[in-house]
Parts: sequence; structure tokens; C-alpha cells
Amino acid sequence: MKITALKTYPFSVPTGGNSRDPHSGELLCSTMKSWLFVKLETDAGISGWGEGSGEWLVPQVEAVLQVLWPLLVDRDPTQVEALCEDLCNRSPWKTGPINGTAVAAINMALYDICGKAWDVPVYTILGGKRRDRVQVYASGGLVETSPEDAAETAKRFIAEGYSGIKGNPLEARRWPMDMSSIERSLAATAAAREAMGPDGAILLDTHGSPTPELSIEFARRVAPYTPLFIEEPLKVGSVDALLDITQRSPVPIATGEKLFTVRDFDELIGRRACAFLQPDITHCYGIGALRQIAADAEKQQMLMAPHNVAGPIGTAATIHTDAAIPNFLIQEMCPSYFDMFSDYAEHDWTIADGYINVSDRPGFGIEVKEADIAKLPHEPMAYRQYRHTDGSWKGW
Repeated sequence: MKITALKTYPFSVPTGGNSRDPHSGELLCSTMKSWLFVKLETDAGISGWGEGSGEWLVPQVEAVLQVLWPLLVDRDPTQVEALCEDLCNRSPWKTGPINGTAVAAINMALYDICGKAWDVPVYTILGGKRRDRVQVYASGGLVETSPEDAAETAKRFIAEGYSGIKGNPLEARRWPMDMSSIERSLAATAAAREAMGPDGAILLDTHGSPTPELSIEFARRVAPYTPLFIEEPLKVGSVDALLDITQRSPVPIATGEKLFTVRDFDELIGRRACAFLQPDITHCYGIGALRQIAADAEKQQMLMAPHNVAGPIGTAATIHTDAAIPNFLIQEMCPSYFDMFSDYAEHDWTIADGYINVSDRPGFGIEVKEADIAKLPHEPMAYRQYRHTDGSWKGW
């Protein structure tokens, strides 16, 4: 069996997001999101699908895929990790979201081919599943909104079968040490906790933009509402600063979506600079790399909570990997995306009682609606104006 073709399908999907900064009126999220589906075809009539959805980076990732394509022609798709390692070794550029996302898309498609060729689900190729279902939470909903809206959103997502809800506190802050932003975030979190009761998970993602001092104060104040973790409490880059927050915060810290290689995670794991790791399978060079990160983390008794804002292919690859790794904690899902997955791919997933099932179908267990996605337009994502009241950039 040999690889004969690579096809790319970039398109845009609605996010369903309309949250606005209460002070500036600016959107706190994009209204459209870019997805990139990648198909590898073989001379055996078996095709595999991967996903290279890099948000603002889709055109660049698609360009890299076209450059890598000649290295795949007539290669054996069952030599997955050796082939992906070869792709990386051919280039002097070893890291970054563009290369990581392009190789990840190919890596997923190769695993999908193998599963279909061997008539087994991908988790079997990964050594077998450790769990029959994967715990999932709903990402998006808890922002600096009214307590009433926060409570209503929390109850809705729990009723839809998710184990908890994640939101974005401190995003409407007006300057780097805005205590009123903490107060608004606390009010929303408290309302969500009351609405869900003690068992629902609350997860808080500050998008890597606050100062460490603001995050530590927020962690201290929000701890009574027992959030599972605070995600990205500072800008990526300083492991010393991250470790300082981890040691001072009464709430566990999670991070990792802006890191791309196994080596990027080495220092975090070696120093146990956080509690939970969140690599994104669509950016961290794919399934093999995510498994290696998980294996390294397991030595430090760190748990995995992979980042995921992908479409059905990236989600499928993540779920199969979640099923196969021992130190899995919880999986991010975006309800607004999940609800429209069936528009782009046939699948057998259901979400109930806090979990999603792991498909037992061959490959990833989904069938992409190729003819439908080929007709969809792609619009570049708009950059949001994410600023303090003095005009300075908040960052994220």
C-alpha cells in the first residue's frame, strides 16, 4: 500500500460566540472559526483523514502541507511514526505551531489509514484502551457575565451531559491589577457552583494573559468554589513564574496548549511546574507526540487534560489517545462545535452523564462528508481588539 494523494479542505464554521467586554463592547471571541481537514489517499483505495485546524494559521499550515506532500508520495502509510519523524528531520525548523500542525494532520491521517487497513479502532494500535468512555467538560460559558447568566449556562451544559463547564475569568479587566475583574469573575463562578451543586466541575481559563500577581490573588479568592484547575494563569515563557504560581495557588494549575514539541514540555514535567498538562493534538505533532508527553508526565504523577477546539477529526484522534493513556484526567469539548459535527462527518458519539463514548469502529470511527465540506467557503479569522482602557495590549 502506497500514498498517492494529499487533499486539503479549509473552511469556516460559526463559533456561536457573542460575549463582549462590558467596558469596551469589543467581542471577547471570534464569530467564525477556521478548520482544515486533510485527506491522504492510497493505491489500495483506503483513505485517512487528519485535521490541521490552526485558527489564524490555516493558510500557512495548508502551504506547509503542500511543501511536505512530495515527501509522502509512494511511501508506506503504515510506517506512521517513522514517516512523521522523517518529515521533521528533512527540515531545519523543528518546532512552532505551523510545522507542528501540518505534521499532526498527516500523523492523524496515517493512523486513520492503519486502523481502516487493519480493521481495528486506532486505540488498538496505541496499545489498547484503558477506559471505555472519556470524561468531558463543556468549554465556554463562564465569562464575566451576570451571575444569572452563569447559573443558567452551567445548568444547561450539565443537563446536556457534560461533567462540568469552563469559562474565561479576568478577561474584561481594564488594567493589569483590576480587582473589580476578580469580583465579577467570582460572582459568576459562585453562581455556577450553586447551580451545579458540589459535583459539577468548574474549570477556569485565563488564556495566558493576566499578570502572575493578579492570577494568584484570583486563585486565593476563587478557591472556596473548588475549581478543578486554573488554566494558563500567565503568559507562556517563564517556567520559574509558572512554578511560583503553582506553589502559591490553592487551586491546581494547568497549561500546555501553546507548547508544541515533547522537548517544550520537558522542563515543565521535570520541575513539576503545574498539575495538569494540556497539549493540543492538532498542534503538538500528533498522536505519537501527545502519547510521549503523557508518558513523560506519568513519571511525575501529572495528569493529562488535552486542549481541544478542533473539528470532528481532531476530536476523534484526541479521544482515541485519551482512551489509551493511563494518566488521563478530563477532555475539553466545545458544545457549539460538537452540536454541528454531524454536518461535516458521520459519527457514533453521544455525550451523557459526563462522558463521551469511545468509538469501536475501524480507524477513528468517523466518515467525513467530503462532498459537503468541499463546497464550504473559508474566511480568514478576525483578530480581536483585546486591550486595557489605556490602549495597551492585554495579551494572550
